[in-house]
Amino acid sequence: MAIGSAPSTPGSVTIELSAAIQPIAPEWDALVARTGDPPFLRPGWFTAWWSAFADGAPLVLTARRDRLVGVLPLRRRAGALLSPANVHTPGFGLVAEDREAAHALATALFAARPRMVALDRLAAGDAGLSEVSGAARAAGHRILVRVLQRSPYATLHPGDDLDARLGRKRAHELRRFERRLRAAGRVDVDVCDGRERLEALLAEGFVLEDSGWKAARGTAIASTPATLHFYSGLARWAAHHGLLRLAFLRLDGRGIAFHFALQDATGYYLLKSGYDPAYAHCAPGRLLVRAMLAHTIAQGVPRFDLLGGADPWKREWAREQCTRVTLRTFAPTALGTIDRALHSAVLYGRPVAKRTLDRAR
Repeated sequence: MAIGSAPSTPGSVTIELSAAIQPIAPEWDALVARTGDPPFLRPGWFTAWWSAFADGAPLVLTARRDRLVGVLPLRRRAGALLSPANVHTPGFGLVAEDREAAHALATALFAARPRMVALDRLAAGDAGLSEVSGAARAAGHRILVRVLQRSPYATLHPGDDLDARLGRKRAHELRRFERRLRAAGRVDVDVCDGRERLEALLAEGFVLEDSGWKAARGTAIASTPATLHFYSGLARWAAHHGLLRLAFLRLDGRGIAFHFALQDATGYYLLKSGYDPAYAHCAPGRLLVRAMLAHTIAQGVPRFDLLGGADPWKREWAREQCTRVTLRTFAPTALGTIDRALHSAVLYGRPVAKRTLDRAR
């Protein structure tokens, strides 16, 4: 269903609305491959996310010329347009082949006159954020932007020296931990793409990821049926497309540290990790990060992305940061004014407004 006027100029952009992901998935994947966007902006990610966390049908804005040149997945709730994103989403944004496609998508976003637009985990400085903000102002919307997190990553180059990256003291410390672990048995690093024994590997990895403080805080993959469903579905999709990396540090064949990651030509993206606390004295988590960093460099992958917040252990490996923000825009209506007041109060930590907003969701 077209929601914007189809321009008559040859080569210009036409906007359409799709109510399903699968019919356009092949074109969408091809678009992401051309734009160099990360795997969590591919259609398979949103299919897994929707299956686990959302009700109703998705709304996908598409921009076309002679082929698909832009995509923006959305969900609708009570007159608002929201990003299909939550705490398990490392990053979100529109996928656009060029600035014209991004502008057309951003303009179309406000054509349906939503009372509010809420997009989470946009990259600061991204063209999509700039275009959406500009379209919001043109539609008369008020805008709130808040920094959500600063995600550490490392830019890699062929032949990078890990010891130089770590520093002499830390490199020496890690070699000492490795010697201590090797004194206990045979140490191997096992990197799997999930095309064989996927369910067995996931079961083993999820137990490791669930160990220690994550189980106590309820943040592990297996903490809820929804998160288990999401990561299991994500793994099946990623394995089918060659994007999954399940990495284990093994002692005498037994996994003692684990990575659940996605990898493509743009980078290695660490979604979840864990280790057996019984071996904490050997720092198995740090040893596995070092091993996978070396593995990624050897494969010529240009980015090692630890995602999430800037936890101290991540800054040991990655000194660059991607700033992720939440964007809220509010229509110049009575409802839009109320929405803006509630979200402003939440932004500044007022508990009554936060409880009101939570109930409205």
